[in-house]
Amino acid sequence: MKKSLYLLPVMILMLSACGNKQADVGTSAKVEDSTVNTSQNENSSTKEASQKDNNTTKDGQRVDKDFGSFVVADGFGEAKEQSGNGRYFYVVKGHEHDMRPDNISINEGHQNYNLDESEKFAQSTTWQLNMQIKQSGIDATVTGSSGKTDAGDIMYIFDIKMNGSDEIDRQYYILRDKKFVMVFMSNFDGDESVNKAAELMAKSFEWK
Repeated sequence: MKKSLYLLPVMILMLSACGNKQADVGTSAKVEDSTVNTSQNENSSTKEASQKDNNTTKDGQRVDKDFGSFVVADGFGEAKEQSGNGRYFYVVKGHEHDMRPDNISINEGHQNYNLDESEKFAQSTTWQLNMQIKQSGIDATVTGSSGKTDAGDIMYIFDIKMNGSDEIDRQYYILRDKKFVMVFMSNFDGDESVNKAAELMAKSFEWK
């Protein structure tokens, strides 16, 4: 499957206000065998299992990436063939090779504002999303809201609802000075479990 199949008709074009050089432009929305080593391997395996257990939460598994950590909901896994260039895709396990699966991606990017200017970021993002929709001729509505992660970081949420369809595209921006992490959800059929998984990933995010 080509990576573009996971992208959306409009929103995956990162906003110019954000200046993310890694952005994709969407055209539609990755042991040993000696006696001594066997003992070492057993200890290593025990340690890895312990670490995995330590990363398990009541809702899923906490995953570490270069920019921070977040919880991936039970039943979801990374689509490694589609992940790359600093963006990681997650889908319901077993649907990695579907033509158009519901999916959630996460990546780090750069933006032009400090935290004390976060409202300017929100205004600029809203304007650019609406301009993208208008220029593309897509019949959709943008709504925005704000909140905080469980760690207390500022978070803006933008919903792009495709009118006449169950599809909803949702962007969570978790801000730091001059940078952000974006959780991007493409929910094509209105599956509430996908909505909850995206919210969990965003709310649980912790910067490194």
